[in-house]
Amino acid sequence: MANNRVFRSILLATGVLLMAACASKPTGSLDEKYFQQEASNYLKFQHEGQVVYCLTEASAATLIPYNPDRRCINEAALRQAVANYRISRNTVARGGPQYYDSGIGR
Repeated sequence: MANNRVFRSILLATGVLLMAACASKPTGSLDEKYFQQEASNYLKFQHEGQVVYCLTEASAATLIPYNPDRRCINEAALRQAVANYRISRNTVARGGPQYYDSGIGR
């Protein structure tokens, strides 16, 4: 009887760990997918030991708007810009849609 309870507890704990691992994986891979998609719009260079992404005027399909003063960006800053863009587009992360009182019906 005690062996049965221990076995069930182990199975339950294993199931919970597997579900947690599967649930956390897509977010990271989705972030990487968006980053790779955005990075494909840039020219990639090595500068002083780090990867630098440079944007041209012709790159119109980027998530980040073209800024003639800042055309090159390092990898960490590009990842942060993509994450910021995704957060700004995600209504759940921003706290949901913002409802306002139009004053109609008062």
